[in-house]
Formats: sequence, C-alpha cells, structure tokens
Amino acid sequence: MRVLIICSEKSGKLPENEFYIKTDSRFANSKFIPNMLDAKEVCTVCGKKCIWCRGKYKLNFGDNISEIVKLPDLYRKFEDNPLEYLPDKFKKHDVAVIIGIHEDILVELPKLIYESGGKAVIVPCESGEWASKWTREKMVEECEKYNLQYAFPKPFCTLKYGKFPIINEFIDFFKMGRPRFKLTVDEKDVIVKAEVIISAPCGNGYNIAKHLVGRTLGEDARKALAKYWHSYPCLGDMHIDKELGDTPLHISGYTHYSALENAQIARV
Repeated sequence: MRVLIICSEKSGKLPENEFYIKTDSRFANSKFIPNMLDAKEVCTVCGKKCIWCRGKYKLNFGDNISEIVKLPDLYRKFEDNPLEYLPDKFKKHDVAVIIGIHEDILVELPKLIYESGGKAVIVPCESGEWASKWTREKMVEECEKYNLQYAFPKPFCTLKYGKFPIINEFIDFFKMGRPRFKLTVDEKDVIVKAEVIISAPCGNGYNIAKHLVGRTLGEDARKALAKYWHSYPCLGDMHIDKELGDTPLHISGYTHYSALENAQIARV
C-alpha cells in the first residue's frame, strides 16, 4: 500500500492580524511521519532519552510513502486561489493522508487525488478547527463524485473499521487507528508482556504498552496508561468541540482507556 502525505511545514512566521491563520504542523511532523519511519532510528517522543518502544515491532513504512507534500503553515484566512499551493499531479498512491492544512486547499484535493490514481482519503482532525462540518460535508460530496473512499476521524486515534475496504486495509497494513492491545498476565494479574495490535497513528500505543509491563490489571494499569498517554504528549485539542461535546484530547484518552479495558488477555 502506498501513502501520500499532505501536511503543513513548520515555519517561524506568525499571523500579522486577524485576517491570517496559522495551520498545525506539529502532529504530522513530530508524530505521524516519524511513526511511519524506521522504529530503530526515528523516535516519536523521547529524543535522547528514547526507550525505543517501537523497536521490537520492526516497523519501517518509509518505502510505502509515495510522497510527502509540505505546504505553508501561514495563510490568509480566505484563500481565493488555493490551487496555487498544489502541484499539477501527485505521485501514484492508494491513500492520501491530509493533516492540518488550510480548508480552502483541502476541498480542492479530491479531484487532484483522483486524477493522480488515489483511491481513498483520510483527513484526521486533532482539532475541530482543522476541518469544519461544512468542509467535511463538501469533502464527502467531492469524494463520492470521484469514487474515493474517505474517513474523517476526530481525533486520528478514533479511526476504525467501517464500510470502506481500502480504509480498513490501511488500518491493518500500517497498524494504525483505534488502539488495540494484547496483554499477557501471570496468576496475580500482573502484566508480564504487552503487545500492540493497533497503535494510535501518533505512535502512542507503543509508548503505553512499554509502560504497562509490571503493572497489575485494573486501576494500577489505568494509572500507568493515563500517565504515559498524557505525557507522550497527546496533541489533541484541549478546547471543547461542539460536535463531540468534549475535547479531542479527552476523546483520545477515553479511546485508550477502552483499548485497555477491552484488551486481549492471555495467561501464563
């Protein structure tokens, strides 16, 4: 499976006034893209203190990235000519993952993705400001027009299996989406081995699993998950999203708690 990544490139520029906006570059560049690369060489959080939580999984999807297209992170609030930021065509790919770009550019992408051979679009929303309800509805309309499969997880770690086979294949192939764990416990319910079946796309599942070992099922394990999920850190927005009725950050937390509570359990 080949993936096209479209995101914002970090700059030191700041909006001059209320007529300009700055898009998010952090999630794509510090979390998602590193999580696609060689787990033995690229850290997604710790830096010099890295515990290599992804190392044993031998993950390296670098060859599956067809292209990374980085756009500016500073724009006029309303872009009259969004196509000027895009190439005439993308390299051949199966799925386009579009992270934190201007909404006026976003709605222009389905046609270009289709013309470039793409089959599906994933637009994660770590914040409600990344893609408004109107923008998502317009994207769905355009995707259906060009026979593209689509998903708009808010946040990205809520991406789950559904009606679209290519989106499902993305989850299975890259082991990314709504997190799932397999835990091996001893006779005292102490976790002796924690494996990641599916990680949050930021890579936090591997970090959490590493720190679950030695914890006891129940409240002890929940406390460990809460500590290491939050301090990763989760980059979900901390403002209330009207559609969710909560913050994306909290939704991410609930999703990881659910993964722990519904983990596959093996006993030794």
